[in-house]
Amino acid sequence: MMKKVNLYENSEFIVTKTAYMPKVAELYDAVMAFSLRTGGCSSAPYESLNFSSMNGDTETNVSKNFQILSDYLGIESSRIITCDQEHGDNVVILDHPPETSLKADAIIATNSGLYPAIKTADCLPILIIDPTVKIAAAVHAGWRGAVLRILRKVILILSEDYQCEKDNLIVALGPAIGSCCYEVDQIVLEPLFSAIPWAMKFTKPPDTAFKHSSGKRHLDLVAINHHELVRLGIPSRNIHSAQICTSCSKDMHYSFRRDGKSSGRGLAITGFKPN
Repeated sequence: MMKKVNLYENSEFIVTKTAYMPKVAELYDAVMAFSLRTGGCSSAPYESLNFSSMNGDTETNVSKNFQILSDYLGIESSRIITCDQEHGDNVVILDHPPETSLKADAIIATNSGLYPAIKTADCLPILIIDPTVKIAAAVHAGWRGAVLRILRKVILILSEDYQCEKDNLIVALGPAIGSCCYEVDQIVLEPLFSAIPWAMKFTKPPDTAFKHSSGKRHLDLVAINHHELVRLGIPSRNIHSAQICTSCSKDMHYSFRRDGKSSGRGLAITGFKPN
């Protein structure tokens, strides 16, 4: 039983010591959770609920953190499915735990008792469930994922291959770097606008004329993906957005842009508990 340690007024999310979750998931005995960086066992600079050893934390600490979060969520840690993320658009579909490591940026689980999860430290984590079909997906969507339209790819797989009705899909957009802190240059903007012309309206120039003349803009990654969902036919009422900037929230979230290689990784996890 998770203890509610805080609940923001008018919030769509339940906030606990280790994670926050859309309230709607409780209606379907589903897991939809975005970890905080508190409540774990990792030491500085990864303190404390870090889910990656790639930048220097120990495997022992990371394993303990997986168990801590699993205990809070009431699930088996061995049933959490992660992948080696490559900032691409590869999607893996599973009906049982994999025997080897996965290289992908989205995981779809077609059976209850499996919990797809992705790790982030600024990129946008997206969780999707269909309570009718009992299928769940976790998507890693940074700017490269946006260019490759990975979210669109996942939604089309769910609707076309698994007959998920778009009115039934529930989507949670987790913490990610906000447009307040996400200044990008033409290396990002050119492929983004080429792949998604309408993405221009979700960018804005920096405050100073000097920066504006350099061609840099502030990018709203969350808004782009939210708009992608609406364009695909997902009702706005089914989209739950945390609207939290990871770079601004040092005490609560990891941020690679803010902390560089000393940044840990948060976990976004979803799935249906077995009957």
